[in-house]
Amino acid sequence: MWNRSISLPVKKTGGIDKDGFPVGTAYDYLGGIPANFMDATRNDELLAMQQGYTADQNVEIMACNYSGQPFLVDEATGQRYEIRRTHRKDKSMTVLLTCERRERGKGMW
Repeated sequence: MWNRSISLPVKKTGGIDKDGFPVGTAYDYLGGIPANFMDATRNDELLAMQQGYTADQNVEIMACNYSGQPFLVDEATGQRYEIRRTHRKDKSMTVLLTCERRERGKGMW
């Protein structure tokens, strides 16, 4: 069922240095979360276009591992994906995350 694994951020670290300037933001990650990577469907792509983003990847994980994180990291490639939409089917123990690929150097990380 699982074909890859992901890391999810659990804690944002950073702060202010001795001169009062903000220090770079870093995250602590929970890694090794089993995931099933699937291609985005045509319906996902249409909904994403209506909302103003691109649906690049669907990632299915156990619902107990997800608690509203804004992005995930594919452990195999190191690629970061911004989580744009979540869906949990009735009576299912999994959650489907529709994700948008982020270029390096862009975004909030």
